[in-house]
Amino acid sequence: DGSFLRLRNVMLGYTVPNSLTQKLGIEKLRIYGGGRNLFTLTKYTGLNPEVGGDITTLGVDIGLYPVTKMIYFGANIVF
Repeated sequence: DGSFLRLRNVMLGYTVPNSLTQKLGIEKLRIYGGGRNLFTLTKYTGLNPEVGGDITTLGVDIGLYPVTKMIYFGANIVF
């Protein structure tokens, strides 16, 4: 069974109110964080349920690698 559910991309951000940023001499401040490929729900026992290849290897995850997870944080600051 190769069925799966994957959270591919999520991002959360918050713009700090001007009443707080102006005290610091900042015109606009937005902080954010997110992630890619955070989890995959599946009963598949191979490396990646999104198997690929040509017609001779269809449905076989030969040479494929697990999906890389990434978590990131950042800030946009306008002075």
